[in-house]
Amino acid sequence: MDKGFFNLKIFLNIIDGVIKNRIVLSILISVSVLLGKSLKSQDISPQIWNNVSVVWAIDDRFSWGNNAAYNVLISNEFPWSELTLTSTGAFRFANYFETIFGFYSAYTKQSISVNSFEFRPYIGFNAMTNNKRRWIVSNLTRFEMRYLIYTENNSNDISFRLRNRTLARFSIIKKSISIDKNNLFVFGYFEAFFNFGEEVEERFFNHFKYKLGFGYRLNYRWGFDLGVMIQDSKDNIVEPSHQPSNLITNYILEWGVRIIIGSKDN
Repeated sequence: MDKGFFNLKIFLNIIDGVIKNRIVLSILISVSVLLGKSLKSQDISPQIWNNVSVVWAIDDRFSWGNNAAYNVLISNEFPWSELTLTSTGAFRFANYFETIFGFYSAYTKQSISVNSFEFRPYIGFNAMTNNKRRWIVSNLTRFEMRYLIYTENNSNDISFRLRNRTLARFSIIKKSISIDKNNLFVFGYFEAFFNFGEEVEERFFNHFKYKLGFGYRLNYRWGFDLGVMIQDSKDNIVEPSHQPSNLITNYILEWGVRIIIGSKDN
């Protein structure tokens, strides 16, 4: 079969799937319009998050993944950016439950005069529904210890927090969300953060996150996602600042590429 015709057929199947799932399409259009209006009504520059994940599937139960990300606030007046590296191990006990553990590290330009380095070990668990259906719902609970060092005065902060994320995914063109090849899906999640003890000094101290987007799996090895996130946070930097004092809601465009190596036929 001609390769050009094959690619056209895939594209038409994707469009047909979106049209048939009118409810999903309506929700996406409504949320996009709402986000656009909200962004125009706020004097806040958006952020762009860019990330690449490489996951080593050691066997059917255990995997180890590394994620590198560069996140930036699109503003010359109120600079903020961060470079992060996350390593996560996941061990699946059953089809519906897995434990996770790992660490996160980041170098962050918090403000004009404050930079920080963070190291964050964590442990948690993830419960999910049957992935043989067209949709799947999962809930990830994670406990973290946060250790931050501030480069301008060599001071440090230690804090603990619990975060909980509920995620839903729905396949648009396939009958099962678990199908690897040419699977386009829509996803959304809500995440809440519960902090214990002293609050660390940082530009965006998270309280809630909401995200809606698309994902596409080209095959078992390669995947891509693109989404819009709303982040409710608080500015904990204790210093005079040029930024607006009510900068607590952020609008984020996030995209990423995911690569899986190992397992599934090895």
